[in-house]
Amino acid sequence: MDKATLRASRREVTGSRAARRARRSNAIPAILYGSHGDPQPIQISQQEFETLVREGLSETTLINLLLDDEKESDRLTLIRDVDRDPLRDTLRHIDFLHIDVTRTIGVEIPLRLTGDAAGVKMGGILEQRIHAIEIECLPTEIPSPFEVDVSHLEIGDAIHLKEVDLGPFETTMNLERAVAMVAAPRLVEAEEEAEEEELLEPALVGEEEDQEAAAPAEEGAGGEE
Repeated sequence: MDKATLRASRREVTGSRAARRARRSNAIPAILYGSHGDPQPIQISQQEFETLVREGLSETTLINLLLDDEKESDRLTLIRDVDRDPLRDTLRHIDFLHIDVTRTIGVEIPLRLTGDAAGVKMGGILEQRIHAIEIECLPTEIPSPFEVDVSHLEIGDAIHLKEVDLGPFETTMNLERAVAMVAAPRLVEAEEEAEEEELLEPALVGEEEDQEAAAPAEEGAGGEE
């Protein structure tokens, strides 16, 4: 279980203009919500947040949020949503969930593949089908990312969710889903070609319809002559 501390200040003025002013002053507009009261508009330092990200902050990290001039707090939060500018890739807004440590919550734990698949050395392509596993647990028991060793996978082999060691945790996801597999190069190429043909098909159908519509018109014109 990872923990971090982050300072925040309450926002008295809200709205798009106030949010833009906050971002211009290197602050990130945010909202704090949960079972402990009404949603509270806040803002955090962009520099402090980016420092935590470089140190390994993730959506499963418990964050002790200090509001205004607080020196200590037991206010534990989780990041529930991050809004980024799609063009500049800058942070626009963050949602923090104030959690109750005595109640279970739903979290997505990252899934990491380890090892070099044997099939890749023979020309196969390793595909990861699941990148995170949904579980429920107490906030203080959030596990580290799950790991799966794929070194034994040959071309055509796959690992399914039921084979992943989740420890004491359970998931409601379909256990028959493939987590990772090694596909043959030809199979991958065939799938890509099929996808390209599907994208082109509507245009080709449209062209055929245009040609069929034009044919009667030409025949009629010839008859009048």
